[in-house]
Amino acid sequence: MAAGSAAMLLVASPAAAVPWTDAAPVTGGTLTARTIPAPVASCGLLSVGSVQISWTAVPGATGYVLHHGNAGATVETVGAGVTSKHFTGLITGGTFWVEAQTNYGSVTWKSAASNSLGYSVLLVLVGLCG
Repeated sequence: MAAGSAAMLLVASPAAAVPWTDAAPVTGGTLTARTIPAPVASCGLLSVGSVQISWTAVPGATGYVLHHGNAGATVETVGAGVTSKHFTGLITGGTFWVEAQTNYGSVTWKSAASNSLGYSVLLVLVGLCG
């Protein structure tokens, strides 16, 4: 007696293969692509025991995301009116960059990262940035 085997082949129907069809017409309005420009970071005031880093304001930004410290590991968000960060401490330093963000209702978009700057602060010496 010979043993037989049966296999079932499932094939998606054409309707399941194209789930994003809609016969409703599109009218009015204009679609526009938008890119949020990246801020440009620069060294600001350097003084004994401190460094200030500034960045350009981005039109329409609702805030900025700052990355600083060792390899930019510290992340903080600041408001749209803030365009500088002051670093002080006994010994501190790292890499700094910033991203602009814009809120569109429930969605937040971020720009590309600004240029990176290295900085260091020693309490008794003038801070360094570059």
